[in-house]
Amino acid sequence: MNEKQAIELLKKYAPTEKDFKEVFAHAKLVQRLALRIAEDIVCNGNHVDIKFIITASLLHDIGRFKTGIEGKDVIKHGIIGAEILRKKGLDEKYALVCERHLGSGIDEQDIKEQNLDLPLKNYNPETIEEKIICYADSLIYNNKEITIEKVIERYSKFSKRSVEKTKKIHNEIENLRGK
Repeated sequence: MNEKQAIELLKKYAPTEKDFKEVFAHAKLVQRLALRIAEDIVCNGNHVDIKFIITASLLHDIGRFKTGIEGKDVIKHGIIGAEILRKKGLDEKYALVCERHLGSGIDEQDIKEQNLDLPLKNYNPETIEEKIICYADSLIYNNKEITIEKVIERYSKFSKRSVEKTKKIHNEIENLRGK
């Protein structure tokens, strides 16, 4: 999967041109930030699959074409996106980015405590690439890059665990970046 193929896949699943433009604009911002983060991590002597970041960051929200941008089903867009990519025969690692990019990760305890309409499963990002895309996505809100403080403020309305996970992923990424 390359960048051009990822864009074509997004276009294929977008119900309208407007929907495509909305999701694609967000995905491009996430991609740019994820690439900046990944390049810092590589420059600091760590390995990151940059080609994967380029395509997976574009595809992370493909499920929004089925759930919409807002509403009660939006929490399912990661699972639905993963299903789409699995049906298309993409490598499992793309599907896992879709499933694991929500918030700073969601697990069974979060699902129970927040009464989330998700199958009981661990959706925490695990690989460095998943963590980078998840982190970059949390920093892009209303198509603007926001501070980690604003992310923490937003996530504090969900749970204390969401805030702790956000701080943990922030510290891990920034440490790998050498900052």
